[in-house]
Amino acid sequence: MMGKREAVKAILDGKGADRIPIIMNAFSLPVMRYGYTMPEVMMSPEKLTECMVGTRQALGYDGLCAGVYGGIAAMMGGHLSNSEGKVIGDGDDVVHSFEDIEKLRPYDVNQCMMMKNLLRTIELMREAEPDEPVYAILHVPAAVAFTLMGAKPAFKAMIKNPDLFLALCEYVEDAVVESCKVLVDAGLDFLWFPMPNFGGYCISRKSYEKCISESNIRANRRIKEYGASIVIHTCGLYDDRFDLVLKESGDAWHISDTQTKKVKEQYGGRVSLMGNIPCCSILMEGSEKEVYDFAFQECMDGAGDGRFILSGDCDVSPLTPDENVRAVVRAAKDAEKVLFK
Repeated sequence: MMGKREAVKAILDGKGADRIPIIMNAFSLPVMRYGYTMPEVMMSPEKLTECMVGTRQALGYDGLCAGVYGGIAAMMGGHLSNSEGKVIGDGDDVVHSFEDIEKLRPYDVNQCMMMKNLLRTIELMREAEPDEPVYAILHVPAAVAFTLMGAKPAFKAMIKNPDLFLALCEYVEDAVVESCKVLVDAGLDFLWFPMPNFGGYCISRKSYEKCISESNIRANRRIKEYGASIVIHTCGLYDDRFDLVLKESGDAWHISDTQTKKVKEQYGGRVSLMGNIPCCSILMEGSEKEVYDFAFQECMDGAGDGRFILSGDCDVSPLTPDENVRAVVRAAKDAEKVLFK
């Protein structure tokens, strides 16, 4: 049987593996399990590594999340006032005109403390568990632009002033690409790009095509050309726009709010899949048997060609019972015995 990192690489390369990696995308669960706060672990590579490694070992799933990188918006826009006239420092809700774009500071990845902490976390995780896949959560240019604008102004701009939104996406693109290059050089197994604000719950297909798609295509292609493996998290309703996401160079889609079997049948020949156990209704609230049965069926629906990573459909809740996570692991192991005899 392939090693874990070998299997993930084979899946993301589109070749298939002889095992089903169980990467639960658990970030808040390990943090809360160890009694830390999010700010605490984001500022301490040692604490983040402790809780991620410890929880993974206790529950038996695969993979380690090295953190969420939000340094671009903070470095470029943290000095600006938000719509309430306050300087908060995180770069949220500070760009509302073309003139505001010109006020953004240059981005220097080598001077970003968030990046330094992330790189140190990767180093510590590699030392602790060299055979585990390590990934980080980053934001595509459109998501960085969304933060810099603030949610309400960004949604409004996509409809009323798309040229402004697109200009901001293009302005921050180099910063996103440069950050990804640094993390590829650090040896991450893949980059995980969440897109919770661009699905059908938030914007139309028309707005996605006009304001998000081309930016993703351009930026992700540059990142891929540098050697990165990319998992795109289609968070929310994406059934009406998967054909657009297909053009965005994702090696895998971490899907939610859809059916794995359906997406596999329609797109499985062109992209690997990750998912898709509902984190709330099944993982958190379901019985151990319900979780096992759902996870086993996910594997049967998605892993027949060896190009599937079992996961929740988003971040795993801190309220998720330990026995339910262990049930997911058992289900994947049992499915492997059926699929990869």
